Amino acid sequence: MRIALLYNRDIYAQAALSHLIPSMQEHRLELFFSQQVGRRVNRDPRLDKLSRTETTFSGTATLSFEELAVIASCKEQRIDNINSEGLERVADFEPDLIVSIRFGQILKEPVIAVSKFGVINLHSGLLPAYKGVMASFWSLLNGERQLGTTLHWITDSKIDSGAIISTQQQQVDTSKTYLQQVLSLYEPGARQITEAVKDIEALAAQPRYDIPTGQYYSFPETADIDQFEAKGLRLL
Repeated sequence: MRIALLYNRDIYAQAALSHLIPSMQEHRLELFFSQQVGRRVNRDPRLDKLSRTETTFSGTATLSFEELAVIASCKEQRIDNINSEGLERVADFEPDLIVSIRFGQILKEPVIAVSKFGVINLHSGLLPAYKGVMASFWSLLNGERQLGTTLHWITDSKIDSGAIISTQQQQVDTSKTYLQQVLSLYEPGARQITEAVKDIEALAAQPRYDIPTGQYYSFPETADIDQFEAKGLRLL
């Protein structure tokens, strides 16, 4: 099967791909990446520091993106706009399946239609309750006892709304930072993708109903981070 992997170039996607790519050697892979999630806007300096840490790869125990490209037998391709110039590059690959992991751009219908089986996305939050960005931050702030990932279909340009394929959950560990807890989600999240790929024909044949309406979250404001830290929680 021909699988296009869309991801953001950060330590979380690096962790997921380090488990995912070596397990997909029987497939033809192509790697397409974004450089950031969301638009560049003025944010709390603590978020800027978090973002820098999330894109600092020295000292990580996982395979580098360069090593992953070698294992995948292809080159990484940066995509600045997947719905314009990037669309042709993805279409030229003729993917049977598109897998998205933290990809920083919203996919519109022409991109979704390129793939034979469609697009599946690994969301680092439990849907439908936590849609949007930094779902684990909001889960921790709201006092949830479980964090997790949701693997779901992308069927249109609505965010985190496609039919759920699987979820996995783990206990919150307040002795660990936000970054550490989010990072720990991606090995089991990669297993969700591996299992879905094995059964993709049957999954693709099932009806794809949108999931129920849930809360959509954006990047936290300064007051939100202040409240987060007042609870004894740490980003880093």
